[in-house]
Amino acid sequence: MRYWMICTLLAVGCASNMGTGVITGITLGASAGGLANGGTGSLIGSAAGIITGGLIGAALDEQDRRVMERSSPRTVDRMDRQEPLTISDVIKLSQSGVIDETIIRYLGETHSEYNLTQTQIRRLQDAGVSSRVITYMIDTGK
Repeated sequence: MRYWMICTLLAVGCASNMGTGVITGITLGASAGGLANGGTGSLIGSAAGIITGGLIGAALDEQDRRVMERSSPRTVDRMDRQEPLTISDVIKLSQSGVIDETIIRYLGETHSEYNLTQTQIRRLQDAGVSSRVITYMIDTGK
């Protein structure tokens, strides 16, 4: 039971596809190993899951990058230079299918701060940006 609580807490704290992949790998590996060979199997399964999940997650992060390089090279350039992202950048990230956790991580890494007006909030909402990302952006301006 304690193992599952730790996995759950780690999963909640993950902010990237790689982190999510690792947590998923741990959980599935431990479950399969536990069913096959009890406690020892869980440890071995967890280790295998960390490696496999991390590799899959890293590939997804790289996939997000390739999608963004095609759809908005300027956004990728700003992210690489650790420059704040514009509202248009956030919209492009969201519309390109980049997950909320990754967008929020990018906003944090680029130290982006926003003092959003109602019009800008509506623009983000109309563009399909999630309320979670919008709330994060609003909180950066406080």
